[in-house]
Formats: sequence, structure tokens, C-alpha cells
Amino acid sequence: MELGKNVGNKIDIQAIMKECREMDARTTMSQLNAGGREKVRSWGAHNYFNLGRGLRFNVQGNHFTGHVYIVLNGADLYDIYYCSNQGTIKEIKTDIYCEDLTDVIDRKVEYIKDYQNR
Repeated sequence: MELGKNVGNKIDIQAIMKECREMDARTTMSQLNAGGREKVRSWGAHNYFNLGRGLRFNVQGNHFTGHVYIVLNGADLYDIYYCSNQGTIKEIKTDIYCEDLTDVIDRKVEYIKDYQNR
């Protein structure tokens, strides 16, 4: 795997884009919101940017603040890159089904178990 695709390195979005499939950012946004608009809002998600072969946005959650990149891999599943505001890859999640996309991001960015008890 190339350096720009490893945790701890600066993200090389151009290298990642070469290996991922075309995706419609509007469809991905719809899938995120279908998983729970309230969850997406709780992340402080903003600055959505269509990368053509991916989607990038900023989050400001309880557990993670930075950039989230979503791309569609060759298996037609999503890969998620969590990066600092300076572009350093903090975590990568691969092979995420569209129906799990919101919950996977929520667990990293904002999820608090005690919310279930309220």
C-alpha cells in the first residue's frame, strides 16, 4: 500500500482516487441522511466537497474532529478515511455497506452510549 494511504501519513487523495470507483456524492449524502439526519447533524458536519470519485466533509464531534473522506472501492463498498485538519490519516475503515455508513461514522465521531438511556 502506498504511503499516502496509511495511518500516520498525510493523505494522498489523488492516489486513492485512482483506485476507487466513480460515485455520485448526492447518493452518498442521501445514504448518510437515511441512516439518521440527527446523527449527521450531531457531528457538526459541514464543508461538504464533491471530489468526483469521493466525498469530503469536516466534523466536530465528541470523539473526533477533522476531515472525513468517503470513497467507493472496487468491491462497490465504501472506504472511510478519518484525517486530522492537517491531513494526517488517523484511521481507515474499509468495506462498509451503504446501510452501515452513518453508524460507522457515528461510532468514530460522536456516539455516546449513555444517550440510549435517555
